[in-house]
Amino acid sequence: MNKILSTSLILILSAVIISGCDEIFGSKNDPITDDIFEQGRQDPNLILDEVGYAALLPFWTGFDRPNDVFVGYDELVYVTDANGLHVLDGAGRMGNFIPIRGAVSVTQDRLLNVYVAARTDTVITAINPSITWDLAAVYKIKNANGAGPVEVVQKLVHPFMDASRATTTTQRFRLDRNRSDNDELVEITGITVLANNDIYVSRRGPRNQTGQAVAADNTVLMFTEDRDNSGNRLGTMSNATQLRTLNPNVPSLLSGIDITDVSSFIGPPQRENMNVTQSLLLAQGNPDKEIPFRVLWVDAVDTPDGIEYRSNGQLLSRDTSRANSFLYDEFKFKNPTGLAFSADERGHIFVVDAETDSLYLFQSNGVEGVNPPAGSNVAKAINVSFGGQGNGPRQFNNPMGVAYFRQIVFVADRDNNRIARYKLNTDIE
Repeated sequence: MNKILSTSLILILSAVIISGCDEIFGSKNDPITDDIFEQGRQDPNLILDEVGYAALLPFWTGFDRPNDVFVGYDELVYVTDANGLHVLDGAGRMGNFIPIRGAVSVTQDRLLNVYVAARTDTVITAINPSITWDLAAVYKIKNANGAGPVEVVQKLVHPFMDASRATTTTQRFRLDRNRSDNDELVEITGITVLANNDIYVSRRGPRNQTGQAVAADNTVLMFTEDRDNSGNRLGTMSNATQLRTLNPNVPSLLSGIDITDVSSFIGPPQRENMNVTQSLLLAQGNPDKEIPFRVLWVDAVDTPDGIEYRSNGQLLSRDTSRANSFLYDEFKFKNPTGLAFSADERGHIFVVDAETDSLYLFQSNGVEGVNPPAGSNVAKAINVSFGGQGNGPRQFNNPMGVAYFRQIVFVADRDNNRIARYKLNTDIE
């Protein structure tokens, strides 16, 4: 009898202990725990013996040809596709959707304003009130994250957004559909934010004459916040400069031919000591043209006469004792379409190329790959770039955008209609 009672007590105590553990740690049957496991699940076939990127499954779907992705300072995920702007939480659940025609690029500043490169219908009564022009534009949006009513604070419209075309004559002379350089052919291709909330905007188009008052279409423009006489923010932005040192026609270490994207060297999360450099990365498209160096690092250098933009020639020093491939290998890329910089201690540069359907990783010194893990007998950087056309977990079909946040890389895999996510297998616990 005592033995039976003892056994019963042990079973009861065991049940209480197990129940208590479930309350403290979460049960495998708990829906929240299930969601955490599901969102972080990786393909078991892709856990490599060597260092490499593993896919985090499931990939996020529900988009119509997604072309850019950015993880914001509010730690939400912003995706542009053929229909507009999608806002997701960190688990990939859809939140706000803002319809914006022709959306192709997205970013967020440190004040949580979202910028989207897209198209807009514009009627210019002084030219012809019956014509609706299809023009490139940048939308500055407040409360895209749902913090309040969504508001388009400003719409920067080409060519009126360009300070080099400040007169009525320069703004209107290409608004003519009989011209081969009609302003409707100009595209805004990328946006990136600096630490002080200024933004760079990349642009490309058919008119690229140099040495003129009007800036070439192929360029990067900087916009700064408008302020009143007391220094208070007005909420709007104005074009401060155009990077005229970028040659729009001749490939070099300081060119800007058919620019497809631009990236600064800052990024989320929010922190006090943000990199204040105005240097940038840019990607050059036009796969039919011979361009030896398609991804360029452009240094912004303070001089007594102001900021000068110079090539980063140090990346040409390719130390083959440290790696087998580099950012500045000639003809490394065919059509780079998206750039991102990991603004953490790693300082990685990410590039997606729509022509090779690949994702590339470089260190800030231009080395392709990551350093070998401690204790490894490998002497050189380990190349973790991957890709190839297809719909497998490590394949892409016209990848157009890339983002990085807390060791996870996000890729806007346009023609597979998904946001793919990856993490180095050395970072997976």
